[in-house]
This record gives sequence, structure tokens and C-alpha cells, in this order.
Amino acid sequence: MRWVAFALAVAFAALVACGSNPRNLLVVPYDAGSDAAGDAAADAPFDAPADADPYLGGPCVDDAQCDDMIACTYDSCDQALGRCLNVPDDTQCQDGIYCDGREKCVPRHGCEPGPVVTCSDGNACDISSCVEKTQSCAHVPRDVDQDGDPDAHCVAHRDCDDLNPNVSSLHAEVCHNGVDDNCNGLIDEMPCVVPQGDTCADAVAVSGAGTYALSTVGCNDTFATSCSVSKPSAGQNVVAAIAVPPGPNVDLEVWATTSDGTEIAVAIQGTCGQATSELACGSGPGATSVRARTRNVAPGTYYAVVTTQSPTAFELKVDLLTPPTAPATNVDCASAAPLTPGTPTTVSLIDPPTDLPSACPASTGELTYSFTLTQPQDVRIYASTVQGSGQPIVGLRDPACTAAADEIGCRVAGAPPIYERALPAGTYVVTVAATSPVDVTLEVDLSPPTTAPADQTCAAPPAATTNGRIAFDLSDHEDAIKDGCDPGAPDAAYDVSLPAASDVLLVSRLAQSDSGAVALDAPACDASSVLACVAGTTPIRAGKRNVPAGDYRAVVTDVLGLQGTLDVLVRPTVAPTILPSGGADTCAAAVDASAGGFFTGDTSTTTGHYPSPCDAPTGPSGGENDQVLSLTLAQPQRVVLDMEGSAYQTILDVRQGPSCPGTPVTDGCYVGFDAERSFLDLELPAGQYWVLVEGYEGAKGAWDLDVRVLPP
Repeated sequence: MRWVAFALAVAFAALVACGSNPRNLLVVPYDAGSDAAGDAAADAPFDAPADADPYLGGPCVDDAQCDDMIACTYDSCDQALGRCLNVPDDTQCQDGIYCDGREKCVPRHGCEPGPVVTCSDGNACDISSCVEKTQSCAHVPRDVDQDGDPDAHCVAHRDCDDLNPNVSSLHAEVCHNGVDDNCNGLIDEMPCVVPQGDTCADAVAVSGAGTYALSTVGCNDTFATSCSVSKPSAGQNVVAAIAVPPGPNVDLEVWATTSDGTEIAVAIQGTCGQATSELACGSGPGATSVRARTRNVAPGTYYAVVTTQSPTAFELKVDLLTPPTAPATNVDCASAAPLTPGTPTTVSLIDPPTDLPSACPASTGELTYSFTLTQPQDVRIYASTVQGSGQPIVGLRDPACTAAADEIGCRVAGAPPIYERALPAGTYVVTVAATSPVDVTLEVDLSPPTTAPADQTCAAPPAATTNGRIAFDLSDHEDAIKDGCDPGAPDAAYDVSLPAASDVLLVSRLAQSDSGAVALDAPACDASSVLACVAGTTPIRAGKRNVPAGDYRAVVTDVLGLQGTLDVLVRPTVAPTILPSGGADTCAAAVDASAGGFFTGDTSTTTGHYPSPCDAPTGPSGGENDQVLSLTLAQPQRVVLDMEGSAYQTILDVRQGPSCPGTPVTDGCYVGFDAERSFLDLELPAGQYWVLVEGYEGAKGAWDLDVRVLPP
């Protein structure tokens, strides 16, 4: 049937020449590579030259004729050739999960899964894993017993018995036990330590209330408790025998505190070493001062098991509280304790249950408090830690209260407070939890209702200045936009109107010590309308390619409610420029990016030519695997380069000069250690530039580079 295709093509050409409307014709797509030898002459009018674009399709006169029915391709008509171009765009296939591999857009097929990220480096001494949060591979030395010290067979002079967590180069030498505890090749050498409280037999005697100086130096990981430090296998325990004297029952409370930043946990047992006899336990991620309290205990001996993440000295404070108290009863919506606005309330988070769902996870359960508004008011909720090392986590719930959707807002306490503007009349519930069992001061302040700024709603926000910079100030803003991108943080929204399908890049800049998020949403600004969302530290970028024409919202959040800027960069969608495999790795083969665009490549099969000043000192002397783009600027321009979506730790290195690779540009080298990869925003004078794409310390793989050339 090849002659049929040829006849149709001849008819198409004749109709075009006569001015007929070719849209009514069936266009037979070009079938690259399917010709048998005998069909070559028949297809000669449409065959591409050997160096033609591999994504050429059939004949065309406009873009409307080139839809290949594959959603992930960029379809256009090459007017010079009169042929369709159907360029695959892998970004249209990405599922947002790094560790399951880069999805691919395959011509004539559509989206297909890519190979799962494999992090194995072939080294038996490495434990390799894919880390979704950082979008990278982690390689840690083999540590079978998880004591924090790698096997000495892999790292010289380290753990000489990787099956015993109580023997390692990090352990102190214990006197007279016949064991090389510290792996230095000697047994019971001086100096050595005699640990106290390492076992139930030598539990440290504590006579009643008081503060005691103890140490886990030389101790082992002996005791099992229901809560512990972040890496229990690498911890050490001490047990103290606490005598509750004859007399009335008491609440036994113990505080364990380190002064050097070492994480600590504490449990109380009724029978030493018996996990099933545990009466209370206190811990929290990174906590350095924690509490456990058991209520209404009779005279007798109880055991405090203290675990530290590494050997250290600590204080154990013991209190015998009378009269005994019952657990707090304000633990759910129905039992919330009333509080008076404007009056501080002390909250002790000791042993509350977890009854209410929250967008802000906590290590403790929550206590509940209520207040009533008789008229609309602005409400601010403050909380701060007064004892312990954890952070309060505060939530505000509407009168319905019980469901997850009834939580108006939540945040880890700090500046700014929870803020809700013009809250209607009604009874509201405040929840207080924490990252560890702490004492908290809670205060609810009311003020007359105020009018929300225009940028506090997605209904009719101010228009964004596209390809320009918006300054924002969130000091008087609330968490009003519930898209789930950065729960609890003050936010603002801006209208982004796209007249045509566009590539959108949002860039938020905050204070260096701050964090936040930026999102591109549909106008509803709810969790189901988020097109792109990235949370992190400055500069925060979120990009989305080929966004259909329409109305959207750029949403910015700032955890501390401070000032910042937002760039909304928009251009009509462009087809990816796909660098050839193994190509563009020298200046002579550089790909021109002077007009901007979206570029993809892969350094896996290239070689290194140009060492980067950003690379690690251990990088190869000849430079990492690289690919090169060129920029020719006829006038001063702002050039934005964003490598979000790349598969490895990237280096962007911009050089200037007529001869490649040129000289480094000030602030023109950026290593993408984090999940967002490399980013540069440069003001460049007219001239010739070279953009080197490399990997950090041997990293290589597939990369994406969004290039925006804008007025300065």
C-alpha cells in the first residue's frame, strides 16, 4: 500500500499549490524507519536527510494538522520543511516520585515508566538507598549492628565486632571485663571506665527527690523501652533505682537533661529490665530535656531507664509530687477546658491520648481548650515552651471540631502565631500537642475584626506581574489558602492569566534563615487543584511546563511571616531541545541557547573536558562528564537557568569569553545539592557565554535545564 501513501502525498501537494484547504485531507504520518528497501523510492518525496530531526512526521501547512494523539509530545509544523514535528516531552509524564525512576515520553506510544533508580555502587561495604526527600542516593558504610560505627573490615580502625552494638571504636574501654570495648587492639587498658547503672544489678541508687549527675559513658545498650532516641541501636542506657519513701502515694516524675545537645529519652519501669512493667516513657526527635511521669504510685522502688544517643553526662531530676493527680480529662472536643482570652494558661503535656486528626504531626497526644466568640473577631494563638526541649504544636478547630476538615489551621509554635481574621461568632477548640512531653504557656488574644488584604484570597487576588518581581509582606497575613502545600504558614495569592499554553516558573526568595513554599494552583486553591508545589529554603522554585491557557494562582508561604519576593516567569510553551546522546560535550559542539528554551540531555555517555570551580576537590582533574550550551547576548539581559527535575546532583557553570570555555562569571557557579538542583539568576552584559552542565563529585545522568532570557 505504499503507492497509496505516495498518491495521497502528491494530491496533497497539488491541492496546496492550488490553494485548496488541506485540513479536509487525511494526512498520512511519516513512518520513520519503516520502509523496506523496495519502498525507498516511493517515499522519497518525504524521506528526511540523514541528519534531519528524528521526530519528523508527515506533511503539513500548520500546527493543527500535526496532533499525533500522544498527550506527552509537543506537536508543531516545521514551516521550512513542511513537515510535522512531534517532540517527546518527558516532563509531561513525571509522577513526582524520584525513586521510581524518570518516566519517558515514547513517540507513538506515550508515557512509559523508566527504570527504577538503582543506588547500588557495587561496593559490598556500602548500604545504598534511594532517598525521596533529597532525590538522591545515600551510601553509608556497612553497620550491621547499627551502633553508628562502620565495620572495621570496610573502614580501618573502626568497629571490630559489627555484630555486637556494645563494642565499637566509639565505645569507652570498660575496666576488667576482658573485652576490647573500644576496638584499639588492647583489652582493659588504661584509661578505662567503670560504668554505673549499666545493669539492674548495679543500678544507681536514688534516694527520693533531688537532682543527680549521671553518665552513659562506658554503658551498653541493655534495656528495651517503648520510646527511645532516634537511633536506639546506637544508644546507651543507664538505670537508676528510685526509692519512694513510706507514706502516701505520689506522682513520680523524672526529667533527664543533657547539656551538650545529645538526644535523650527516659522511661520508668516498675520492675527493672522488664519492658512489660513500663509505667511511663518520654522522648522526642532531637530532644535534650524530656520528662516521664507515672501517677499515684505506692511507696517502693521504681526504675528510671535513661538512654542517650551517644555517651555523655546528664542530669536526672526526680520529683515526688503530692497529692497524686489524675490524667487530664480535656482530651477531645467534648471535654475541652474553657480558657479566658488574654490570660495565659499553663499546659503540661504528660500523657494525653491522640484523639483528633491534624495536618501538623506531633510526638505527643493533645489537650483541648475552648473559647467562645459572641461576634466576629481577629484571633491570635500563641504558645511557647517553659520546660523541656520540645516545640508546642497548636491547632484551631471550628465548632464542628472532630473531623480532619474541621481544623482551621495548625502550626509548630513560634513566630508568627496562628492568626485567623474575622473569625465568626461561635465556640472554637484549641489543641495543644508537642514534639516531646513539655510544659507550655498558651494564650488566645482577640482583637476587632479587620479586612483581609486582597492577596489573602484566591477568589480575586491581585494580578501577578509576569516576568517581573513581586514584593510581599506576610506579617499581617493568616493561613487562609488551604491547598496543603505548606500547612499553617501565612500565605498570599496572585492571579496568573495565561493567554496560551505556557511554561511557568515560580521563584520565591526569603530570608536565609527562613523557609516556606511556592505553588501553582487552579483558582479553587484546594488540595486537588495544585499543579506544582515545592517547600524549602530560598530560593524556592516550582515549575510546570505546558500549562493550558486559563486562569491560575501563584501562592507563596513564609513560615515566619516575613517579607520576600516572588517571580512569576511565563513564556509560551516551547518544545524541548533534546541534546544528542554523547553529544554537545565540547565547546565546538555546543547547543545554542541564546533564545532561551527548555533543554534536556544526559551526561552518562559524555566525557569531562572543563573542570568546574564548584566541584569537590576530589573531582577528576579533567572535569566531570559535561555538556555545553552557548549564549550570545547582543545586549544586557537577565538570564535565569533552572535545573529542577534533573536526576542527579548537578553543577551549572556559566563562563564568559569569545573562546571556550571562557572565564567564570561572578556568582555563576551553583551546585544542586538539594532536590531542586542547580539554579542561577544572572544579570549579564552583552557578550558570548558558555553554560557547562556537569555533575558534582562524579554524579552523572539525565538533566533538564530551563533557560529564560529576559530584559534586565
